[in-house]
Amino acid sequence: MRRIAKVSVEGLFGFVDHTVEFRSDEPTIVLAPNGAGKTHVLRLTAAALSLDAHTLLRTQYRTFSVHLTDGRVLELERSIQESGEAQLTIRASAQGQRLRPLTLGQEELDNADNLPPEVRQVGANRYMDDRTGRVFTSAEMERRYRVKLNLLRSRLEGFPEIAAICEKPRPIFIDTWRLDARADDTGMLGDWGRTPTPTRSGSAAASRIRAYLENLREEIAEARRSSIRSTQSADVSFAARALAAANLRISESKLHDRYDRTVERYEALTRNGLAVGEAPIPFPDSTTPTVRRILSVFLDDWDQRLKPLMPVNEKLQTLRDILDSKLAPSGKRTAISARGGLEFYSATGRRLLVSRLSSGEQHLVALFTLLLFAAKPGSLVLIDEPEISLHAAWKHAFLSDISRVADINNLQVVLATHSAGIVNGRWDLTEELELKVDLEEEEQQEASADDEDDLDV
Repeated sequence: MRRIAKVSVEGLFGFVDHTVEFRSDEPTIVLAPNGAGKTHVLRLTAAALSLDAHTLLRTQYRTFSVHLTDGRVLELERSIQESGEAQLTIRASAQGQRLRPLTLGQEELDNADNLPPEVRQVGANRYMDDRTGRVFTSAEMERRYRVKLNLLRSRLEGFPEIAAICEKPRPIFIDTWRLDARADDTGMLGDWGRTPTPTRSGSAAASRIRAYLENLREEIAEARRSSIRSTQSADVSFAARALAAANLRISESKLHDRYDRTVERYEALTRNGLAVGEAPIPFPDSTTPTVRRILSVFLDDWDQRLKPLMPVNEKLQTLRDILDSKLAPSGKRTAISARGGLEFYSATGRRLLVSRLSSGEQHLVALFTLLLFAAKPGSLVLIDEPEISLHAAWKHAFLSDISRVADINNLQVVLATHSAGIVNGRWDLTEELELKVDLEEEEQQEASADDEDDLDV
């Protein structure tokens, strides 16, 4: 599974250099003064691995590199040509050997965009149709409007080494304050699909959360289907397997322990509405060798029936544990519907729409549902300022919560924050960026870059 060891940038804003070491098995926390560029480091990391040409060409820097744990390196160089246009050069290197580069110029990208007049770019990998208010990813734009937006990805056929580094899963960049959809740009990159359009019945935030919850519901439905297929297969072969077990010697105490473990799994699934079929029959007060053999085959069937449901149950229980601990002070709670949907209830037992949750509660539902049920396992997750919209107690729990989610879904997580509450004493996980400014060099760079397009600091 792809893991990032470190990223390095030179000439960010024209005068800032940074190197950030990424941890593979625990979150990395990036600390920096305002204006040091920690958001840009995360955004460039996501853009490099997803080959987002717009961000890579329009951000001001000289070089950016992504180092993988297996020794491969993705190198990017941004230069300004005599014409004043930016040019991007990308190459992969392995075992010290630098391979053939891929180049792309700003003029070429602008000509290829060929956007309809009613469409404008509103963020990384996000475009809005002003007539309808709908937001599209670049892939959806290419299909719908027959334009070519992702030139870098379209050229990867001749650059397998770059393609291998930038293969899926695509990184996820979360500009956290935008989780509540107060702006058109969701600030996210990834594979989970289109940002929904706001509806009359709720905000864009609620619509987006419902889209994530639909992923949850589908994962539950597929696990149930797999469980039912296992049950049907076991029913067909039960007699043959019972006969095959006729001569086995089975310990009653070990069989009882195994039965208890099966019942525990069944009860855990029942709490989340995932149990399929009736509960296991009670364990007999006394058994004979024949009864033990039949019960052993019976438990084989139950274990096979429950097995497809356990992974989704672990994710679902994690989500509910995190949310219920935050909702409890207000009397709210989560529940799972018969159809496998996540629901919310008030202290009086009244069902609540997602849009009726507070902005902070929606923030948590969106983030953790996304990471558990929409993010691809193995994804690099980059979260900018997760403390926004979080209650003080929620900040202290955030690192523990995100670590638990990362372990379950095999995510590599990097956080950029100003909050000591988010760090919560884990200074051993922090990487601090220094802002060393050469004023003379800064003035020279500003004079030469006045006409460059740049992202907001």
